[in-house]
Amino acid sequence: MGLGRKFVFGAVLMVAGLALSAGGCALQRLPNVSKEITGPPASPPVLAAFQSDPAIITQQDWQERRAPLLRIRFQSEIYGAMPEALGFEIVSREVLQKPEKGAIGTIERITIALKTSQLGPWTGGRPVVDMILMTPKGKGPFPVIAGGTFCGNDVLLPKQSGTRTADMALPPECGGDAPEFLIKAIFGLHANAPPWETLAEKGYALASWHPGDVVPDVPLVAEPHLKALTPIGTPPDQRTGAIAAWAWTTSRMVDVLSDDPRLDPKRVMLWGHSRHGKAALLAAAFDPRPAAVWALQSGTAGAALGRDDVGEPVADITSTFPHWFAPAYKAYAGKQADLDVDQHQLIALLAPRPVLIGTGRRDQWGDPHGSFRALKGADPVYQLFGMPAFTQSKLREPEDKGVLGFYMRPGLHGIHTEDWDEALSFFDRTAPKASANGPISGLKP
Repeated sequence: MGLGRKFVFGAVLMVAGLALSAGGCALQRLPNVSKEITGPPASPPVLAAFQSDPAIITQQDWQERRAPLLRIRFQSEIYGAMPEALGFEIVSREVLQKPEKGAIGTIERITIALKTSQLGPWTGGRPVVDMILMTPKGKGPFPVIAGGTFCGNDVLLPKQSGTRTADMALPPECGGDAPEFLIKAIFGLHANAPPWETLAEKGYALASWHPGDVVPDVPLVAEPHLKALTPIGTPPDQRTGAIAAWAWTTSRMVDVLSDDPRLDPKRVMLWGHSRHGKAALLAAAFDPRPAAVWALQSGTAGAALGRDDVGEPVADITSTFPHWFAPAYKAYAGKQADLDVDQHQLIALLAPRPVLIGTGRRDQWGDPHGSFRALKGADPVYQLFGMPAFTQSKLREPEDKGVLGFYMRPGLHGIHTEDWDEALSFFDRTAPKASANGPISGLKP
């Protein structure tokens, strides 16, 4: 969500001032979210009449009428136009780590040039992304967990030289002076890198890349990149936002992963934390290929309901991060109830695929209650596809059944071991099994 910079600074000061050791007053500004679910149901009801479209009765109604209409509205009102899917080119491959002790097979860098309809400010005119791909030992094809990094790929493998080749601007919180132990203390053991060995031991490949190689997460720097990605003829107030550009980048990475014979194209699971959780949800809402999504603390314009008067207001997120969204979104600052779409409808666009929403109890800015109610609001579409009902009733007591999952762990905004434990348990339970069958049931190619 949008608390990256403000929260990093405040959290570092909090720890540096030893507020944590004394349970000091700084923590009082980060109160625990109530365990009791509060707030009204998500609206509008996901299957009810919408604009001039009558109520949804069948899967066909949803797929052919409602889903296309919602995708149009999410682009025009919140995220901006999705860039065109024009393919990619593999520029180079380099093995960074060969098989050694443990379960990890190889770690390599794949440099990918993305095709765009217009030349932009990137070196060479086209965005180039360095994907870091870890494959486990053993015989594939492997399922793969795929998602973006915040500060470039070098933070994934800090002892490995040459992992970052792009020269794009990084956001201010990257490359600071905060020591690694402090980052981990505040934002979790896996704030900068996933549990490589654990993933390999469980038979998962891992794909990581830096979305900022396509659109830098710096407002003024981002604008020319966004304009170059925006389809020609798009109204100015629907200019592609960075979240949409990063979602488009995710789909291009799925293109690459789906072509790799070592990987199972029907078992590509997306994940993302904070702003990248928003992008993961949006990518899967527009791309039927990802098999499942884990969105961790994705907040406003992610999993949290936008009509809530809780968490990060539209006014704050659009003023601090104007490049993330279509310019039209800022018109709803202070009047988010005027939006005719909300995030339960976005989640419903992923049906019938598994979705896991993760939150933290001290992350009120991310609105855990609104995220839970968004899953509840999306559930009727999942039931329309024959999925079991989402019946969880406690924020801290995941049910571990069905294809919609929610958990709220203790702690702040970050990526902790508990988060990965929850996600791997969810993927193990819900991801499609390896097979030679056709597409996942209910999805269109």
